[in-house]
Amino acid sequence: MTLPTTHGGTPMARTTTGRLAAALLAAGLVLAGCGGSGGDGGADGPDEITFLNILPMESLGYAAEMVADTNGHFAEHGLEVNFEATQGSAPAIQTLLAGSAEISRIGDIETMVAAGERGAPLVAIGSVVHRGPIRMISAERAPVTAASDFAGKLVGTPSEGGTSSITLDLVAGSAGIPAEDVRRQVVGLSPGVFELVQAGRVDAFIVSLDTAMVLDATRPEAVVYDPNDAISAGSQVYATSAAMLDDPAEKDKLRRYLAAIADATRFITEDEANGFAETMRLIGSAYQVPALADPQVATAALSAYVESYNAGDGPTGISPQRWQATYDEIAGIGQLPAGLDPADWLDGSVAAAEATP
Repeated sequence: MTLPTTHGGTPMARTTTGRLAAALLAAGLVLAGCGGSGGDGGADGPDEITFLNILPMESLGYAAEMVADTNGHFAEHGLEVNFEATQGSAPAIQTLLAGSAEISRIGDIETMVAAGERGAPLVAIGSVVHRGPIRMISAERAPVTAASDFAGKLVGTPSEGGTSSITLDLVAGSAGIPAEDVRRQVVGLSPGVFELVQAGRVDAFIVSLDTAMVLDATRPEAVVYDPNDAISAGSQVYATSAAMLDDPAEKDKLRRYLAAIADATRFITEDEANGFAETMRLIGSAYQVPALADPQVATAALSAYVESYNAGDGPTGISPQRWQATYDEIAGIGQLPAGLDPADWLDGSVAAAEATP
């Protein structure tokens, strides 16, 4: 299966991290002693691994990936990472199961529905965005500030069904509101949709964290609601196929990928004290991220992601307790059968084996 490849900010605008790795090797910045097939790359160079990004890389949601690339963390762990774009989670899952890529980052909701409802051999192996990145925007004239406020509301969604709609069901359900009591309308997810809220055509709409930060900084009348205040579901998990985990060499590459991501999140977290100056410089050196045009927005978004990086079970671990709570919530609104064991779709050994700082 051939997928469009996104290298940085625009399709085919830059090479994969392989060339970056080569440059770092030439400069003598890569860790020594990376020999052997089971270590950090072999004698013939770094090992290739394909990451499927379900959204364009021009989002600070992929800050960990972009910093792991531009700051040499992937190279230090003997990896050449190919970023390949897919049109959402569904094709990413299909590509993983077909064996055409090793890893993707998708929602915990999609992962559980695919594995639990459809029986797909899909396994979550780690996380980095431990708090869901979805936000819900209303206006001061009729603010939505709690789950109970969604009763009878008309909420704009980016598409029919999918994670956003299920997240809305979960939030409403946490306040005892039946899903049918919250009406939906497809409106997209750009900041411009806020005009529909201001005009009273919808009561709220669902956006990404980046868009929420833009609205929070530019529209003082906007009210941002965080679903994480009401539900456990919504985090993003690194997923792979059961077949990849059964292959020791592939599992080792996945371990090193998560170790590089852990290093990147530590770097970004430490850089918060400097206003993320080096993080933004690194990302901007290779990727065209619109949020970087406004340092105030970028700083706010990165601060939110740092909070999310540090809200989990280690830098890339998944809490089994939260995983169970997420399943209970999803099953509770009928999106998954009751009585399943979500531990069947979780393998914590990959993140547990990541390199320590």
